[in-house]
Amino acid sequence: MNEEKNRKTFTLKGDSVNSTSFFTEMFDWLSSVFSAVLCFIIVFTLFARIVMVDGDSMLDTLHNGERLIVSDFLYTPQYGDIVILYADKLYNSATEEYGKPIVKRVIGLPGDKIRIDFTEGVVYRNGEALEEDYTYTPTNLPENFPDNTDVTIDDGKVFVLGDNRNGSKDSRSSDIGQIDQRYIIGKAILRMWPFSKFGMV
Repeated sequence: MNEEKNRKTFTLKGDSVNSTSFFTEMFDWLSSVFSAVLCFIIVFTLFARIVMVDGDSMLDTLHNGERLIVSDFLYTPQYGDIVILYADKLYNSATEEYGKPIVKRVIGLPGDKIRIDFTEGVVYRNGEALEEDYTYTPTNLPENFPDNTDVTIDDGKVFVLGDNRNGSKDSRSSDIGQIDQRYIIGKAILRMWPFSKFGMV
């Protein structure tokens, strides 16, 4: 009789230990999730933001409606970077005011000489033809940019082009021109939508 009672007592104690262990694990799991969400919010508030691609100027690299994670944390423009920038002379239909965020690729940095042969569709930087396997169309659309003439990039500015060269308004146009680096919102780091294309840009 006493032996059976002892077994029951042991069983009850075991259940209590299992219950305590379960709640401890659940608390640890919830704490981890909360910490991850909090870190995610802090990072996006201070160092990054989500931007939606608007238009087809970056085909076939980026498509309309895709979502990018963009950061300007300790950012210095480099050749080939895909950046989000503020074009103060472009009309923004969303706000019905001038000033529109656009996405382009950095082609020239301060002091570079940029020349474009619009007949051949080739961009030159400091006398060397660029190998641009990312372009969707050749660079045949001059906009307001001089044909086959060197243009020096000013201090503190960058020269940007869209990958869809004949369907992009960029530094070739007087509406955009050379971009003051202070107008760069950030560099595109990650494509987060659609999920089928999730990955580094």
